[in-house]
Amino acid sequence: MGRNIFVKLSKVLFACFDLLVVNIGIILAFRVKFGGNIPLYNWRSYESVCIELSLVSLVVFYMFDLYSNWRRKSLYNLVYAIVLSIGTLSLITMILTFWYRGFSFPRSVIVLTFFIQVILFIGIRSFVWWAAKRKYGRRSVLIIDHTKEQAALFAQKFHQHIEGWFVIHDRLEAACWKERTDLIHDVDVVLLSPLLSREERAEILSYCARYGKEVLLVPELFELFILNAEPQQIDDMLVLSVQPPGLSVAQLFGKRVFDIIVSLTLLIILSPVILILFILVPATSRGPAIFKQERMGRHGKEYRIYKFRSMVQDAEKYTGPMLAVDKDPRITPVGHFIRATRLDEIPQLWNVLKGEMSLIGPRPERAVFIEQFSEALPDYAYRMSVKPGITGLAQIMARYNTTVEDKLRFDLMYVQNYSLALDIKVLLQTIRVVFQWEKARGMPQQEESEKQKTVGG
Repeated sequence: MGRNIFVKLSKVLFACFDLLVVNIGIILAFRVKFGGNIPLYNWRSYESVCIELSLVSLVVFYMFDLYSNWRRKSLYNLVYAIVLSIGTLSLITMILTFWYRGFSFPRSVIVLTFFIQVILFIGIRSFVWWAAKRKYGRRSVLIIDHTKEQAALFAQKFHQHIEGWFVIHDRLEAACWKERTDLIHDVDVVLLSPLLSREERAEILSYCARYGKEVLLVPELFELFILNAEPQQIDDMLVLSVQPPGLSVAQLFGKRVFDIIVSLTLLIILSPVILILFILVPATSRGPAIFKQERMGRHGKEYRIYKFRSMVQDAEKYTGPMLAVDKDPRITPVGHFIRATRLDEIPQLWNVLKGEMSLIGPRPERAVFIEQFSEALPDYAYRMSVKPGITGLAQIMARYNTTVEDKLRFDLMYVQNYSLALDIKVLLQTIRVVFQWEKARGMPQQEESEKQKTVGG
């Protein structure tokens, strides 16, 4: 309980400090523009929106996830989030100042404020990130699994993580952990495979807690259902109430209204891009601009998805259904660009307006792959308790070639933790992913044959 209070208090202090930095950035911009003689008329335009702007800045920073725990996360992603959040705040500043005081808040000051705030926030947050890395980085890790070969797969995850946070100390077979407790004492962190039995994990977790060792658990899929479980009491017995996955009537209504409003807005804003792609795609490769394909929607209902065609026509005529691979020869030159920037997904806004999809949700998949995935992962069907989305939690947290099981964890977490605020956060953070082209790469060629282990989309 004490740790939770400390975390919440630190977030409040961070938010207060951010308010200070936001307003210091504006004041410095006025100083750069006017020196010591700031016209009263212009200054009052800032005073008139100061409170509203401060409150809006907190909402924007929250939506771009700047108040989550950035320890062990990528500094690269943090910088992206800062630039996008300050850019959004600058647009809102322009709207607010125009609404309140016409053009008395100079646009040049808003532009200067953007650059000053970006420099201040990147400098401050980078220092905090660096200080946390110095203090909490290079944690030695022990991986416990049934075999050392299976543990090697988790070791690879640590090697691919941001450098400097973890160092693999050793791998240990679960059957002999009691004989090698010395390894646990030699490390800072113990990772437990989800393949271990509940009894094994409980024993090791208890032992690690006794000696102050951090434990990382890869949750089994069913365990994600209890994340938001409600504690209840039956007589003198404590129970956890776990609701079936899905959204309430009120949540479905709110989500549908949000989908319609945002989809119509995006279609209007992106209409020039849509027109260009309608001409460019068929002009650069044989075939229509729009690609249609059957996908599985909510509760397994089939529908036809729309995308701008990024592959050659009849790409699966000789191969049958297969997922995109890295450097896929079937992808056209224009297709590489629109896939990397996610522009090929724009026509799915029409699917959203038709009610077949949502803006946010698990990515839709074809029946042939769902059948394969469900054989290996019986909980896979739970992701279809909500409408599929153009983007989702798995898309901003993982990569295209992330395994089905790992993406499914994010999808189930989304279903269990749904809120309108979460939808807005995912939508805004998708902007960051659009600029990270490496996340759109297909899986390596040698892995395509193992479709049951890889997510499509």
